[in-house]
Amino acid sequence: MRCHQLLQLVLFVSASLGSPVSSYTSEEAHDVPDIFNKLFNTSANHIPFSTGIYQELSQLEAKISGIATGKIKPVSTIEEGLSILSSIPHTNNQTILQRAIDIVSLGLVPTNILDILNGITNHEINSIANNNPKDPSPRIHPTKFFYDAPYDIPETTLRSAIHIPQTFSYGKNNKIPVLLLPGTANPAGSTYFFNYAKLFAANPHTDPVWVNIPGNSLGDIQSNAEYVAYAINYISGLSQRSIGVLSWSQGSLDVQWALKYWPSTRAAVSDFMTVSGDFHGTVVETLCVLAEPVCSPAVQQQGYKARFIQALRGGDGDSAFVPTTSVYSGYDCVVQPQGGERASAALGDVRKVGVANVQVQVACAGRAAGGSYSHSAMLVNPLAYALFVDAVLHDGPGRLERIDLDAVCREMLAPGLDVEDFLGMEAVSNVVGALDVLLYGYNENGEPPLRDYVHH
Repeated sequence: MRCHQLLQLVLFVSASLGSPVSSYTSEEAHDVPDIFNKLFNTSANHIPFSTGIYQELSQLEAKISGIATGKIKPVSTIEEGLSILSSIPHTNNQTILQRAIDIVSLGLVPTNILDILNGITNHEINSIANNNPKDPSPRIHPTKFFYDAPYDIPETTLRSAIHIPQTFSYGKNNKIPVLLLPGTANPAGSTYFFNYAKLFAANPHTDPVWVNIPGNSLGDIQSNAEYVAYAINYISGLSQRSIGVLSWSQGSLDVQWALKYWPSTRAAVSDFMTVSGDFHGTVVETLCVLAEPVCSPAVQQQGYKARFIQALRGGDGDSAFVPTTSVYSGYDCVVQPQGGERASAALGDVRKVGVANVQVQVACAGRAAGGSYSHSAMLVNPLAYALFVDAVLHDGPGRLERIDLDAVCREMLAPGLDVEDFLGMEAVSNVVGALDVLLYGYNENGEPPLRDYVHH
């Protein structure tokens, strides 16, 4: 196993709960992002972290200062970045903070890391309190369709999580709205700032909009999926057309759950595009059961044997409900297995809606775009972008035979992106994500129970 991400921090913290906690404080609080100040303030946590966690936070803070002050130089090319990323040694007891320290120490984050930690200097793109006064037609809440699951979350809360850029055209000018959905431990604004928000805004055919799920998608995925189901119908309703939906990581589960239990969303989605998805869960996260007191609900629910995953897979939920293009990497160390017929990202097609399951190392074997892309680096992969553009411009999923595969496979970044975008994405997923996991706090109740509508 190459790496273990979230569950390893969970295991580490679990082993040391109740230990005496030394007092660690930031040396230069005025230069430290607010998230660090919150984490160092133990009174803000339900239970103080272990001494080891505070020591790792201090180490991470020092490394971030090194990048910000120029003592540590960021990598200068995507080739160097992917090479270093794939060479980082991973052990079974490595925490996500240790992973973050490695990422920063090796220059895999940009010099503006402090801006990124502060919300890319723009908290608006990550807001869960957006003002969206337009009412959908027909109405969506409390239900749009007789067979839809009931919403537990108030409509005002669901709607305010949708971030609609000022440039959004609501389906006019033949632009296809594309709803962007985040993965575990990050808001959508930061997740897509360095990739698809930029790519789809520049593309003349697409128009990006996104949902920032409260709790950074660390809470119950059944609740996260309510935000997704509502947003799909809301944006489609306002745009008076079906829309594209793009997800990363856990976002794939959010969408698939919404499509399964809110059938009204299916007609509203022309294309479902997913990066590094885990429709079948991940065997990496099964160890989470050993550390339930500090394993966030969403992480528990993504284990291969989790009740949530079993419920999703049941009743052909492991097959597509709408045309689906799933692109993933065999070097994904968060979602496993992620290659061959048992790849977690691969969906069946019993409904004959059209599915493309593409592992980049197979499609671009031996070439640049088929390199050692990690779980998060897939967000800048050129083949994924080419397939997604092909999908939105044609009926059905993206097709390899319709794109210039030789040209695309020679590239390492989607067109319009540069090494700064790659570094920014690594900072968001590996540094901000690790801190968000700690900030979320403790879960003592085990995997959330399945909602009543699942059993009906």
